[in-house]
Amino acid sequence: MALTKIGDAGMPAGSVLQIQPSVSTAASSISSTTYADIPSMTATITPLATSSKILIQVSFGLLCSSGTSTGCLMKLFRGSTEIGQGVSADTHNVFMQNYDGSSSVFHQAGHMFVDSPNSTSAITYKMQWAVTSAAGETWYMNRRGGDNYARTSSTFMLTEIAG
Repeated sequence: MALTKIGDAGMPAGSVLQIQPSVSTAASSISSTTYADIPSMTATITPLATSSKILIQVSFGLLCSSGTSTGCLMKLFRGSTEIGQGVSADTHNVFMQNYDGSSSVFHQAGHMFVDSPNSTSAITYKMQWAVTSAAGETWYMNRRGGDNYARTSSTFMLTEIAG
């Protein structure tokens, strides 16, 4: 007999219930200090139980600047609510940040966060980014900052874990 569906009731805590990935191979960029959605770094999941945890995993295959003086700040959202950010910074409390100091650095960046949304409704998670100063520099995802020498893919993945 084929197993077609298992509800969360039969799965022990810590079991993976579902995975919702989003992969981008496009080269995206930002040069603004105003936060904007990062293309393809978004996914929607409908938890099976209110006790479930959602593991958010972010992996940038390549993240790089066109210059050497501007950093990149990134925020994580559940719907319109910012989550996963640091606390007590002098200036920026964000989910993750990057500063290379070079336009030719091949740099991967990744981070994760465990959320407890307490919901069985569809939830959209997304990331936004901005540069730290309006110095005329651009940050790129999936390509090197100085040129188009290399391309990569980036992944935004949601995993529901039984609570």
